[in-house]
Amino acid sequence: MKKFLAIFLALAMILGMAACAKTPAEPAAPAAEPAVAEEAAPAEEPAAAEAAVDNVTGKVVYFINAGPDDYYAQFGNAFKAIGESVGLTIKELNSDYNPEQELANVQDAISAGADAIAVITAGAAGSAESIAAANAAGVPIFFIAGKPELKPGTDLTGHVTDNFVIMGYLLGKWVAENYPDAKVVNIPGFLGQGPAEGEIVGFDLALTEAGMEPAKLTKSSEWQRTLAIPIAQDLIASGEEFDVVFCCNEETYFGVKQVFDELGVTDKVLVSCNGKDDAWPALVSGDLAATVPNPPSLNADICIQQIIRYFNGEEFVQYLQIMPPFVLTGENVGQAIPWTVEDYLAGRAANTFQWNLADYEAAYKANMDNFAAFDAKLAEYLAAN
Repeated sequence: MKKFLAIFLALAMILGMAACAKTPAEPAAPAAEPAVAEEAAPAEEPAAAEAAVDNVTGKVVYFINAGPDDYYAQFGNAFKAIGESVGLTIKELNSDYNPEQELANVQDAISAGADAIAVITAGAAGSAESIAAANAAGVPIFFIAGKPELKPGTDLTGHVTDNFVIMGYLLGKWVAENYPDAKVVNIPGFLGQGPAEGEIVGFDLALTEAGMEPAKLTKSSEWQRTLAIPIAQDLIASGEEFDVVFCCNEETYFGVKQVFDELGVTDKVLVSCNGKDDAWPALVSGDLAATVPNPPSLNADICIQQIIRYFNGEEFVQYLQIMPPFVLTGENVGQAIPWTVEDYLAGRAANTFQWNLADYEAAYKANMDNFAAFDAKLAEYLAAN
């Protein structure tokens, strides 16, 4: 695992807002040849992230979830379990993918006396209002995933996100290496949040580098199995020639696989992102050829650790990115980080995977100069689309 992480840290891409210890910094000039950084050594005391919680117990944190799908449900479960394990009181509200509802939820949390707010944004364009409202009320606000927008004079207290461009890039590299002559279709996630666009950019970048055509985009499944089903049906009915389908997440994969099974389609390769527990058997069987993990349990954990540090007056990387160490297949599925809360907490207690905020901060700092080199790619895509 360390070998894979060392290699892919050097590929660090985009979404980089190089800001440490709650003080934003100017992006560094991109390096012509990104250096390979060694994986940060685990902290000597992994439990340090849970220490010094005297200023944490009893604090009320509102978790504003983006929508009702399975990924976000798992997010909420993990956020609540980990938060309550350190003495926080967690209250969850759902925005149902509606930026106006997100703002209303943030305002409700402020009115209710929240000590802190954590948000998975329902739409990057609407996040600026939520952040401005929290800033005006003096309530610390943390964002998870996506890339929230900011009004002049406003700022986040903290942000943790997977690097969705790298996720797409690693998956695209895997497809190019294993199916170099393939025609590829991409069923994207919920457009407008940021993660879906990141996957698109990274995936197509890898295909282009390999001399392949960019993937053909279909309608968005909005990360949902039920919406993926008619998209897959229309794809087959259209007569479109394709060999590989990039399903934006495993819920989309399950919808596509259901349709292909019903229609007797057996000659297509399915790949995705997320790495959720439910899909591990499909990786082992080969029905799902590959995925790139971004477990919501880990993101929730890292955000909680940022909040702990904030309440205890400790410094932390304000804008933190998590980079996936490898593409997950049936051969290495044993290295996956669980989504299920019970399994995640058990693995965390046994230190079977890296979960400590300090380790992810060290890895980010070691590679932050490389993020700026690719930032323009996502910005250019967003501007054009």
